[in-house]
Amino acid sequence: MVEKIRKLKNPVVQEARELARSKNRILKNKIQLHGLEQLQWAKDAGLKIRSIFISEDESAEDYKCFSAPIYQSSDGILKKITETNYLISAVGVAEGIANRDLSEEFVLLLDDVKDHGNIGTIIRTGKAYGINDFITTNEDFDPYIPKTIDASRGTSFKVNFRRYNTPKQAVSYLKKKGYQIIATSPYGKSLQSTVALDKKPIALVVGNETSGVSDEVLKEADHIVQIPMYTGVESLNVGVATGISIYELRLKEALTMLAEKIISSLGREVNVTSQLLRSAFDIKLKEISEFSGDQVIFLMVLKRESQMNKEQIEEQFGYSGDRLAEFISPLYEQGLIKKEYEELEITKEGEELLAKLWPIHEKTENLILKDFTEEEKENLKGYLEKIQQNCIQIMKYQV
Repeated sequence: MVEKIRKLKNPVVQEARELARSKNRILKNKIQLHGLEQLQWAKDAGLKIRSIFISEDESAEDYKCFSAPIYQSSDGILKKITETNYLISAVGVAEGIANRDLSEEFVLLLDDVKDHGNIGTIIRTGKAYGINDFITTNEDFDPYIPKTIDASRGTSFKVNFRRYNTPKQAVSYLKKKGYQIIATSPYGKSLQSTVALDKKPIALVVGNETSGVSDEVLKEADHIVQIPMYTGVESLNVGVATGISIYELRLKEALTMLAEKIISSLGREVNVTSQLLRSAFDIKLKEISEFSGDQVIFLMVLKRESQMNKEQIEEQFGYSGDRLAEFISPLYEQGLIKKEYEELEITKEGEELLAKLWPIHEKTENLILKDFTEEEKENLKGYLEKIQQNCIQIMKYQV
């Protein structure tokens, strides 16, 4: 349903019109979106779009994918909403992003960067290298100026911003959070590629286009580095320099903190958890059974799948060759599984054993999930299913 608006004084129009100015966007934490592309970026980023205004020449069908109310207005009203002398045929209003505390190991400090295009490029580059937190040294910093949104290709909707009144306040906050401050300067005493980083989170400072990093920040910096350049080139564009700095410092960060990163990596955590789960099930099952946790889980999978071949067993349980024979031989000997052509099936005796052992399996699972609420158990199951589905998607596209 499309509602036509003819009056500039309409409250919905007035709300949208206020957001043409940065101070109102910051004060109300709302964003004015220009064009279908920006609307789509905001939707993809999960922002709540409150309203959409389209010109009388636009087709409402092009906007049916949005759940927000759609209003059709004259070109004059649209120009008033955006405060431009040219027509933007679609304008949206979206809720801003709630600021959160820093949680990342690498953040960017924008020290009085002014150019809207540069800011968008920096945000997009930072996000491409996994940076989600941006600190600014001026309270009126606005990442939602249309030119900035376009230059960032919508990534400004997917990152976190914290504004401070002065460089001193911003640096003080970062120091308290345990960050080492890395500032770039043509007069830095160390080359960026050779600087010895501490085993601490990194805050890279990006300076003003004309004056560079402020003296307030340089005085507090843990490292002042320079990007080496051939003679004849006075300086790099701040967006280009930021990309080079992030790349080099990300590499050095990984090398410096490699041991810690390995310990906290998803692959290691999953592997350790898997080994501990197997050990826990083995201990409990061996109290009343000669079979291991893996063998009982294999019977459970076989019951559910009806049949499995050797390749499927190898893929799911990691046993092959002699180890696979050692794994399934006791199940054959006890008559718990049988072979039908090249497929294995569970027998009636196997199903009966599962029924007898199921209370032990359930009891062990409850011990493993001790102190988990029912909601946490459901959330854990959902997270694991998401991981499995994402892994399956990756496997589908392997060459």
